[in-house]
Amino acid sequence: MFTGRWIFLALAALSALFICFELNIFSILFTLMVMIRVILEKNMRLLIASLVCLMLFFSIGFIKEKNNTSIYSQGKITTTIYFQQPPLIDGDRLKAIVTTDQEKLQLQYLIQTKEEKELLKRSIQSGTSCKTSGELLDPMNNTNEHAFNYAKYLKRDSIHWIFQPTKNSLQSCTPGKKSISTYLINLREQGIRLVEENFPDNLLPYVNALIFGDRAFFAEDLLLAYQRLGIIHLLAISGLHVGFIMGFLYYFFKRIGLTTEDTYWIFVCFLPVYALITGANPPVIRATLMMFLLLSAKKWRLPFTTMDTIAISFLLFIMFNPYIIYQAGFQLSFAISLGLVVMSNSLPKETSFFRTMFETSLTSMFISLPILMWYFYEFSLVSPIANMFFVPLYSFIVLPSTIFIWILQFVHEETFSFVANVFAKLLILSEQIVLYASSWKYSSILTGKPSGMALTFIMIGIGLYFILREKKQFHVVVALFPLLFIFIFYFALLNYPSKGEVIFIDVGQGDSIFIQLPYNRGNYLIDTGGQIEFSQEEWRERATPFDTGKNILIPLLKSKGVGKIDKLILTHADIDHMGASEELLNQIGIKEVHVPPNSWEKPMMKKFLMLAEKKDVKITVSKGGTKWKNKSGTFSFLYPLNDTYSDNNSSLVLLAHFGGLNWLFTGDLEKEGEVELIRTYGELPIDVLKVGHHGSKTSTSIELLEKIDPEFAVISAGRNNRYGHPHPEVLENLQRFNVKVFRIDEQGALHYKFSDKDGTFQSVPQ
Repeated sequence: MFTGRWIFLALAALSALFICFELNIFSILFTLMVMIRVILEKNMRLLIASLVCLMLFFSIGFIKEKNNTSIYSQGKITTTIYFQQPPLIDGDRLKAIVTTDQEKLQLQYLIQTKEEKELLKRSIQSGTSCKTSGELLDPMNNTNEHAFNYAKYLKRDSIHWIFQPTKNSLQSCTPGKKSISTYLINLREQGIRLVEENFPDNLLPYVNALIFGDRAFFAEDLLLAYQRLGIIHLLAISGLHVGFIMGFLYYFFKRIGLTTEDTYWIFVCFLPVYALITGANPPVIRATLMMFLLLSAKKWRLPFTTMDTIAISFLLFIMFNPYIIYQAGFQLSFAISLGLVVMSNSLPKETSFFRTMFETSLTSMFISLPILMWYFYEFSLVSPIANMFFVPLYSFIVLPSTIFIWILQFVHEETFSFVANVFAKLLILSEQIVLYASSWKYSSILTGKPSGMALTFIMIGIGLYFILREKKQFHVVVALFPLLFIFIFYFALLNYPSKGEVIFIDVGQGDSIFIQLPYNRGNYLIDTGGQIEFSQEEWRERATPFDTGKNILIPLLKSKGVGKIDKLILTHADIDHMGASEELLNQIGIKEVHVPPNSWEKPMMKKFLMLAEKKDVKITVSKGGTKWKNKSGTFSFLYPLNDTYSDNNSSLVLLAHFGGLNWLFTGDLEKEGEVELIRTYGELPIDVLKVGHHGSKTSTSIELLEKIDPEFAVISAGRNNRYGHPHPEVLENLQRFNVKVFRIDEQGALHYKFSDKDGTFQSVPQ
């Protein structure tokens, strides 16, 4: 009845969830567009079904949202928890999503000893239950603009609390009730560990990714390279993998004489097992659902097209988990699948292999473009070419070879060892090509995070491209023209904003301040932040440790569309002020670095400056008297006054006037330096003071405040830091002078958006 039209029901369901979860002008317009398109089909049954779908999925979303609450309160609890999946153990940290008899919790546990770590690895599996006590804590919201919102992410998985068990309370767990799902999940975990034990280091990440859907063993820089080329989807199990395995099994079953009927029922039983063994991620479930629907349509002669199977799979997904529409993997999987089906229907029947590959790659790039811009702030410009090379490589060589080598380990050990090592060496060559190509300057385009309005226009441009291409009388350049026009306008606004911005970035216990002047007159960064590292035992070291540069600074700059820093000002050589500078140098262009005299006496600064020189970055040694200006403001270094380097009291102190305010950025300047500063310059009328040394007792003296008389003060300190910053005495001094205090540890990142004459402060937008 709805052959070829199930897509309208899927869109109606999606619009209902948008209305339920995100009631705004965009969700309302989207719903109206969907219903108008349904009306244009002039099919009363389709219209009624779409309206029913709209109401049904609105109800599902409403009930899900209403019931997404917790019965617990913050504090200590004693309960029995159940592990649905084997925990992730990284160094001395154990993480897992667990359930109680009432709801799900995000468990985070600090392992105490090496022996306990080994015990937990052996004893906790899917199905394990533990009677334990611990504390429930609120998950954190994002404290930097566009940053990952952990609390919202957990809530969309119906998780409201982080559960921290007490010490040694996970050592007396017992195996739970066995089920088919727990057996398969544990079988997958055993398979991953077997690969880790038997396969060469270079090969094991590919085997675990392509057979078990686990990419955890890839080095971060290699994953980033695959992402920059737009081919990271090849390292995830998707329709390509499912189709290959099902095709191989179908051929094998035919060869051994099984009937079509027998083959169908084997596949029906095999597909859910395969989905669990490979991690049950959205692309895997979508691919297996589509395969089941296509096989069933063929067997039972159901009137389903390929597009119908995509739409029905989508409806089943969101019926059981409406919040899944927020997952990037889910969005990419369905959007690209739909785009490829539309593209294949519009291609001439007699099309060369290379043209089909190019059209497929181009379609994937355009379809994924809005999603990549929204979540990752960039897209690969070379992905169509990269996919033309790497998709056949993975389809015909890498995927079959990994499956063959996996089976071979159970057949003949010596042959397995030889073949695995040879293939690992071939993959090294592939990796070198990926790393080299991804390092090209224009291999990816930085887009920043678009607004809802900008994203809407970009999607309209992409839609017009496909409509014009489908008509076939339009050349590809003509079809691309509306999208190119939209992008030219978008990038003009992105790179030449009419307003400037200052961001006191929340980097924890450290400093990092980004200044963006209007009309591309300057992007300045004062310090980079950086986590202080303490020596620890080898077993405690994490494979993926938190990194201020990778996790905070770089994503924030990219979300702003910033690919170049005109001036990087490193106030001094402490790790909490320049620890992320090397990562910044590797990923963001830097034109000039300002450092205080002789700061290179410190090893960290020396190493960074040597790397900067290799990249032809201009290095300027600055002290009191160095200045510059442009149409947006004036900037002058007031300190240090001599060439002697003495850590905090050699911090570069910057006086700036822009946005209608006078700013004083003091680094980690302490009282001795403050005395010298006011002795040299006397009264300095300041509107905004960046409080020195994170509000330490050794800074922000009464004498300084008397001379500068600030209206606002910003204290950059980490939450619950071990140093007790900011010190109560500093807060009392600021209160005595009626200074409005902004604390990054309490309020998150602070923004000041300004024009030439004035501006406004606001904490991190949610």
